[in-house]
Amino acid sequence: IVGVVLGCNSYEVIDLGVMVSCEKILEEAKKHGVDVIGLSGLITPSLDQMVHVAGEMQREGFDVPLLIGGATTSAKHTAVKIAPAYQHAVVHVQDASRCVGVVERLLSSERSDQFLAENRELQAQLVTSYRQRQAKLLPYDEACRRAFATDWSHAEIEQPDFVGTRT
Repeated sequence: IVGVVLGCNSYEVIDLGVMVSCEKILEEAKKHGVDVIGLSGLITPSLDQMVHVAGEMQREGFDVPLLIGGATTSAKHTAVKIAPAYQHAVVHVQDASRCVGVVERLLSSERSDQFLAENRELQAQLVTSYRQRQAKLLPYDEACRRAFATDWSHAEIEQPDFVGTRT
């Protein structure tokens, strides 16, 4: 859908399809000298692959923006897991209908800096929110000391009238 929307707005899109390896994505990006790389995640395992692609983009010295979208993605996951793997712009696009505006701002010499600053600020807020909501876990020894204890020898547990299956 994103490819169609961008194509209808005069952007050239190189759609590599689904289940494409990181190596193939980056190879094609280099070959075509792309301005932006977009990844779409429709199933949960795609999220880990997106983190991997971001890390490989960093390792290979890419500096183009990375767009993240798709059913399984979220702004918070993008900020907490994907953005830290790549030092350049990583932008979550909530819906295919918004991709044109995002790409226009990213590629605009007048609007890019402000857009990127706003994106960084939003991601910083999301990371802070995520970290504050993390449950404080007890050390294992303390959890064992606080474990539920009962004396089952005095418990009256009734037997069921029937055990098995009925048809």
